[in-house]
Amino acid sequence: MFTRRYTTYVEATRHPWPNFIFLLPIVVLYETAVWYCNCNHVDGVRNGADGWLRQSLSAYGVNLIWLPPVFLICFYAFQSFLRWWSRPQENLETITGMILESGIFGMILWLVASAWTKGFLASGVDASGGISSAWVTYLGAGIYEEAIFRLLGVHLLMLIFPSNMFPSLPLAFVISSLGFAVSHHVGVHGEIFKFDIFLFRALAGMYFCAVYMSRGFGIAVGSHVIYDFIVSV
Repeated sequence: MFTRRYTTYVEATRHPWPNFIFLLPIVVLYETAVWYCNCNHVDGVRNGADGWLRQSLSAYGVNLIWLPPVFLICFYAFQSFLRWWSRPQENLETITGMILESGIFGMILWLVASAWTKGFLASGVDASGGISSAWVTYLGAGIYEEAIFRLLGVHLLMLIFPSNMFPSLPLAFVISSLGFAVSHHVGVHGEIFKFDIFLFRALAGMYFCAVYMSRGFGIAVGSHVIYDFIVSV
């Protein structure tokens, strides 16, 4: 019964086990960098969706700063356990391909942003604390914006708008992408609203939705992180 293995690269990248391997070092690196910045009194590295998520949890009395990363990693660890019998075997090749794909998708979005207008900040980050602290924030944006607006947002919206009554996937793409764009104007670090930047981010959210649904969560995170890094250079 449990003899089938994932034999193609495309299938392998959609399996939770390679996604777990791909995400674990990114999450650990980000949380370690945030801890280091906090120890050195560098403020504002938890920005964007990560800061908004933790502020929202804190407002409801949940002050466990480790909860979001542990939940994310445990989710993929549990999914990997459930599908352990079908896990891909060529993990090095799969992860290498995921990194290359992330670079390609991130570069494509950067080229579109460059054609659209010059001067887009990836996440509206204030780099006054140094470019290294800004890069920490970009890393967190890639992880948690994809987790909130793609991993959770798209699927929750598809449950709210069932396909037998609504065009659920297009609605989920549009609403989650608008939420993604709005989130950059929320909270103490929120940006002043500018329609052209808001529209670009909404379209970028649609792009990341398409990457997530077609290529998986890990590649969506990688694409987002690499795009943010390219823009910050």
